[in-house]
Amino acid sequence: GGQVMLKYDFARFKSEINLTQYAAAMGYEIDRKKTTRSSVAMRSGADKIIISRRGGVWVYFSPVDDNDNGTIINFVQNRTGKTLPEIGEELQNWIGGGVSLPQTKNYVREVEEQEYDPERVAKIFKKCRAVKNHAYLEGRGISSCVLSSPRFTGRIYTDRYGNVAFPHYNDHGICGLELKNADKALFVRGSEKTFWRSNYKQGDDTLVIGEAVIDALSYAMLFPNEAAVYAATGGGMSPEQEEVLTLCVQGFKNLKTIILAMDNDQGGERLIQKIKAVLLNCDFAGEIICHVPEVQRQDWNEVLRDKR
Repeated sequence: GGQVMLKYDFARFKSEINLTQYAAAMGYEIDRKKTTRSSVAMRSGADKIIISRRGGVWVYFSPVDDNDNGTIINFVQNRTGKTLPEIGEELQNWIGGGVSLPQTKNYVREVEEQEYDPERVAKIFKKCRAVKNHAYLEGRGISSCVLSSPRFTGRIYTDRYGNVAFPHYNDHGICGLELKNADKALFVRGSEKTFWRSNYKQGDDTLVIGEAVIDALSYAMLFPNEAAVYAATGGGMSPEQEEVLTLCVQGFKNLKTIILAMDNDQGGERLIQKIKAVLLNCDFAGEIICHVPEVQRQDWNEVLRDKR
């Protein structure tokens, strides 16, 4: 007979295993200077991670690799290459008390839930204004004729400090604000990251997904397509974003083609696999095209700037 898959309660692992404790057992140490009540910075050699809790689930992300994030399952997967059943077995052991735990001083017992604050984000967004050009974007080769086209009008803003601001929306309206400048790349506190996207018009049949907004805009300049909607993940995909993408694809009337315009690197490859898995789950029957720059480690903005 076939192999019997042991069924593990992964949902329980994600919420019940204290990720700072688990990481400490793997040799990670707390970086006290960068740790707050709701976000714990830990490091092991060159590997840095930030751990927090959202909706009762322990989550982490890497400040240097946008695609290295998620729950304890992703944490173990990205560091050991173990299969899901192997991870299930290991975490079952951990919950069952078959492991020696690290000393209390090496992990954080209580981490405050990280709060989304859409009202705070909306307040800040109210003070932003839509722009048709911006010095930072022009420096990156994004011309004002693209930003003033109907496709992108009202999708690019500047805040009162002169940063470019890219809004992220959910069903209820603005939920996140991504700020960019020569020396800045961050989300406003309280933000929920969904997707940045361009305007949609009837008759559109293509969805282009890039990593950074700048890459999506660069792709629009390099490969003009009147029937394409552009979106950017803002780095790796969270479980919430997978849900948003599913709803977007299911609600996109004439969608025939999805172009994954990622960077030509490991992170881009991982993101492509993640998005493909989501598209498989939502029964997308159209064409999926992976289009990455020819040169390794390049993103589409670098390709655009090389052409100038």
